Amino acid sequence: MKKRVAQIVVSTVLGIMLIFSQVAPGQASELGEKKDELSKVNSQIEERREQLNKNEQQQKDVLVELNEVDQDIAETDKELQRIGGELSALQNSIDEIEPQLQKKEEALQERTDAYHKRLRDIYMQGNLSYLEVLLDSTSMSDFLMRFDLLKKITDQDTKMVKELTEERDTIARQKRELEAKKVEAAVLRETTTAKQKDLVSLKQDREATIANLESDRAACKEAIQQLEASSQQITQLIQQHQSKNQPSNSSYSPPSRGTGRYIWPASGPITSPYGMRYHPVTGVYKLHTGIDIGAPYGASIVAADAGTVITAGWMNGYGNTVIIDHGGGYSTLYAHMSSISVGGGGVGKGQVIGYVGSTGWSTGPHLHFEVRINGNPTNPLGYL
Repeated sequence: MKKRVAQIVVSTVLGIMLIFSQVAPGQASELGEKKDELSKVNSQIEERREQLNKNEQQQKDVLVELNEVDQDIAETDKELQRIGGELSALQNSIDEIEPQLQKKEEALQERTDAYHKRLRDIYMQGNLSYLEVLLDSTSMSDFLMRFDLLKKITDQDTKMVKELTEERDTIARQKRELEAKKVEAAVLRETTTAKQKDLVSLKQDREATIANLESDRAACKEAIQQLEASSQQITQLIQQHQSKNQPSNSSYSPPSRGTGRYIWPASGPITSPYGMRYHPVTGVYKLHTGIDIGAPYGASIVAADAGTVITAGWMNGYGNTVIIDHGGGYSTLYAHMSSISVGGGGVGKGQVIGYVGSTGWSTGPHLHFEVRINGNPTNPLGYL
């Protein structure tokens, strides 16, 4: 945008130089000679102005996107905190389960080895039957004691087999759960890493966008300076014209405030009054030196009173502009025209001087109308 603004400024300065340096106040013929050349400059400026307006809309869209990005960043931060907590708890669980599982496996191996040894001993010594216990017994009490001991040994062996089987199943299940937790932890790590990258990317994009907007803001402020410079040049132009062309014994009687001497230059409501405001394009708080009259594109604009055209052409942020000197230090300005129908010389009250447009620094079709006294802007409502 800076480049575009610079192009607009250069082209505008060229246009103003063509008007101010080549056309002396009141010299309508010389203004006419430069009309074609100025028209080419105006076309280039208008093209860049359209690009600039498009850029302004893009900036508004980016601001909306920035708000959405801020919300996404806040949500991503919360998600990262949640995932980080889950990952930490999961890792603690893994760290706790792994040594416990290792001890269980070692204990199971010891019991399994002991059981296998017992089986080998039984095999080597031969199987002991209840009949052998009965025959080897010296008495009934000895038999009952031997029988009870044999039963306990058998029950213990059966219990050991069951416990070993259950322990193996438990360890196998815990191993599967541990592996599942490890997989879950790996997925969470990948998710966390991906979200962190997305967050960094979002922040970088946001910072870059903000930097661009701030750069554009600086360019807009530069454009405002050009607008103010243009306003000063208009004031000087009016004062120069009036000082050189005001008759010594003028019969002109300047209008007094509120007399309604001037007619309305266009039909429509006041969409922005005279006074301090935030500029609709740049957002800068500054004096609005006239009134904006809402009118459709191409509507006729008429001279508020009879007078002499000081200039008719492009004037920086004012776009296509006509300034009329009414004598007695009074002048009127008509800006943002789509086209101009006068080139200089005298104009009558109510004569069509151009048509409503949106040229220069404008957000839509309207007429910017000013009343100036000795080149200084004043509230037009006091003279309509």
